[in-house]
Amino acid sequence: MAPSAVLSQDNASPDNNDPVAVYKEAGITAEQESTIRKLAQEYDQESAVRLQSLAQMLTELKDMAYKPVLDENAMLAKQGEINKLQSEMAIQRIKLVIKIRSLLSPAQNEKLVAALQNRVRSEEQVKLR
Repeated sequence: MAPSAVLSQDNASPDNNDPVAVYKEAGITAEQESTIRKLAQEYDQESAVRLQSLAQMLTELKDMAYKPVLDENAMLAKQGEINKLQSEMAIQRIKLVIKIRSLLSPAQNEKLVAALQNRVRSEEQVKLR
């Protein structure tokens, strides 16, 4: 999932170019949109660094796997590092969603959930065709 794609809270967004589109459907204000975009930008910047680290670790693990003699302890340790980073990234995605949802009013949250459910249903119907 692309970092800012987490904003739409799904991958079924018809407007993949604007991850804030689903929040607009919920009736966010211009101020809320600005705050959401700022949070997304910060998240994207932090994620870019983590993704680079993850890519490096995966390359290192692959290199270890291609050696004639495997170092089991080193490979398991590297996989542990990868798992830890992936877990941290997942937690950051959830924290972002929680932070954004806390900006919305109860009515906006209801509209958002309805919009997300409609998108999921639409995506499921497309898959069935």
